[in-house]
Amino acid sequence: MAAATDRLSFDDAEILRLESAAIAGHTCKIAIVAPPDEGQAIEIESLQRHVSARLGRVRRCRQRVAFVPLGLARPTWVDYPSFDIADHVVRYESDGPVDRSELLRIAAELMGERLDHTRPLWRMDLVGPLEDGGSAIVWRIHHCMADGVTAVRLGGQILWETERDPASIEQRQWRPEPEPGPLQLLVSGLEDRVADAGRSITGLAAEAVSPRRLVTAVRGAVSFPGALVRELMPLGSDSSLDRNIGRRRELAFVGRPIEELKSIERSIGERLRSHVTINDVVLAAISGALRNWTHTAGGGEELRAQIPVSMHHRDDDPDALGNRDSFLFVDLPVHEPDAVRRVELINAETTVRKAAHDADALYTFFHAASRLGPVGRELVHAASGPREFSLSVSNVPGPREPIYILGAPVVELCSIAEPADRHALRVSALSCDGMMQFGVCTDPDAIGELGELAEAIDEAIDELQRRC
Repeated sequence: MAAATDRLSFDDAEILRLESAAIAGHTCKIAIVAPPDEGQAIEIESLQRHVSARLGRVRRCRQRVAFVPLGLARPTWVDYPSFDIADHVVRYESDGPVDRSELLRIAAELMGERLDHTRPLWRMDLVGPLEDGGSAIVWRIHHCMADGVTAVRLGGQILWETERDPASIEQRQWRPEPEPGPLQLLVSGLEDRVADAGRSITGLAAEAVSPRRLVTAVRGAVSFPGALVRELMPLGSDSSLDRNIGRRRELAFVGRPIEELKSIERSIGERLRSHVTINDVVLAAISGALRNWTHTAGGGEELRAQIPVSMHHRDDDPDALGNRDSFLFVDLPVHEPDAVRRVELINAETTVRKAAHDADALYTFFHAASRLGPVGRELVHAASGPREFSLSVSNVPGPREPIYILGAPVVELCSIAEPADRHALRVSALSCDGMMQFGVCTDPDAIGELGELAEAIDEAIDELQRRC
């Protein structure tokens, strides 16, 4: 029963467990496609054929989550024999051409809708035609299925191409494994628990008799105190973003050429004689925007950002999905009126944290804590509270080259991630073909005016350009 042993990782299972009345659990990519050179905009049947032909590259796209009876083991991925592409690639019905504000409203509405757990955990909604004759694809992927890096990788496998006219794909015949019954799930879950316990004991014994592994473990343990002090020190004040959220969502976007951000990076790096990164510039721009935004105006409070750090390796299996993230916490200098000084302060923090390998230390620490069951969950919960950080800011590298869907260029590729309860704002940056798109998301019943925040990010980058 091979299908019943493809168990969710601890990280993926925890993400699935965090769903609630307010949290739907998915991320979202929005691809805005240019009008065709000739003919009509994307038709739903063409998009369904396009995606269906590529699903043979990723078995996970035709698998659902099966839960083990009594919760005796983590859920597992099993083939879904009733898979129908029409359930996952659908047309969003709209009246007439869709303008930008209506597209944002539609995407926000879809963000608030939960994916069907009895089916594979992804869905694409084709929206359009847009005002210019183009189309938009709002693609939701459950976070337990992919993180930011693997979602972009998945997009390159099943949705977009790097050539306008790629070679035709021979659709592979799919033969799903029979779905396991409750007893099979229970037996395989118990077997895996025993095997996991054996692997843990074997691993500890190997470390005990291997001087090299023991030295590595001791060095890691020595690095924990500094990392934990730097990363988990509570904020000294309450955050204005500490709000309970519900299911409704509001979105906004703004895009800038990556070369502008690189120019700022180079100029300030030369001035500071330090290795400034684009991510430092991104965080400084967000700090400046938050300083001037209605809900955090004046910079009189402490705001700390949680920065996801990908732990995927370059030699990872390109078909591998799932989550492999750590994080860093960075204090956002919203109190600092000088734009360049904000970059300097952020760069000083990120340089120390990277040199000390804080993300690696935290990844090791929390995965070790995960073996402690409920105690480990409490540690993770404590590190995710509103006194630890105020908002999450992700920056994921997307395709460097132009990308196409059904031969039409993708003119914007945007990313949206869910806010969390008591972390009511989420900022997601995604690069594609020389552009960086900033997406912001919240519950409008908690905080609003996201359009003003997007404009403030734009203005903060303008300010940095003037100073450089």
